[in-house]
Amino acid sequence: MKQGILDPFTEETGTEVTIESGTDNAKLRSMVDANRVVWDVYNGDNTWGTSADADYLEPLDYSVIPQGEILEGYSSDYRVANTLYSIVLAYNTDAVTTSPTGWADFFDLEKYPGKRGVMDYSLGGIFEIALLADGVAPDELYPLDIPRAIAKLDTIKDQLVFWQSGSESEEIVGSGEVSMVMTYNARAYDAKVNLQLPVDYTFDQQILAASYLSIPKGTKNLAAAQQLIAFAVSAEHNGAPSEFIPIAPSNTEATVDPTMEPDLPTSHLDGSASFDDEWIAQNSADIDSAYQAWRAQ
Repeated sequence: MKQGILDPFTEETGTEVTIESGTDNAKLRSMVDANRVVWDVYNGDNTWGTSADADYLEPLDYSVIPQGEILEGYSSDYRVANTLYSIVLAYNTDAVTTSPTGWADFFDLEKYPGKRGVMDYSLGGIFEIALLADGVAPDELYPLDIPRAIAKLDTIKDQLVFWQSGSESEEIVGSGEVSMVMTYNARAYDAKVNLQLPVDYTFDQQILAASYLSIPKGTKNLAAAQQLIAFAVSAEHNGAPSEFIPIAPSNTEATVDPTMEPDLPTSHLDGSASFDDEWIAQNSADIDSAYQAWRAQ
């Protein structure tokens, strides 16, 4: 992001950008509540920036930001997608010799023996992949049928390995600790291409997600924040990060690195699912409660 977006923004506008790593929604809320906002633009995941967070954000200025060019469903009053990624099925090629073609194969221990790696996070897609495996259509996932998802997860629960970080997901599938893992597409790519581990992956039934840019309420640099977001999601610049990692632009008119294009989620949209962020935000407490109860059983 620094090489593809932030450095060029500074070169073009003269506005210096200070980067602070690590998203922290609670910290942002605390800044706003205390009227001590030091972040001007916030790069959050798909759980942030819905209407539930409106009290903590400035409305985006779509007279400056090119909303009409953004992929449908990925912009709203308080956030706009910067990059798209997805949850995919990755597998160890030493253990899995016939390529899986969707989440049903992830749950098929007879055809594909071995342990399975899953994200230890209730809102990260674990219920969604279970429902997709159980035959729910990608466009009919929500509202989530959590009891049905749990029943499906129970069929492989004794074979599950729960990972805490993206790097751990790469390690457990690359080492063969698990034969398959749900992970981020960029992590699967990293394991296969950069680390050259015996790993491959499929975009079949991927779950699309995005990183979203928003502006904390009370920023002292509102105009510059709007300008930076407009620059980041513009057709001219939004595809630049694809030179470095397999994350896709949200701007439908952006140009991507042609060598990376086959590994971008937006090149495989047929049959994809998407997180319903508004529904998840409204029901997150219930989702997490159900997950924790199941996890503790």
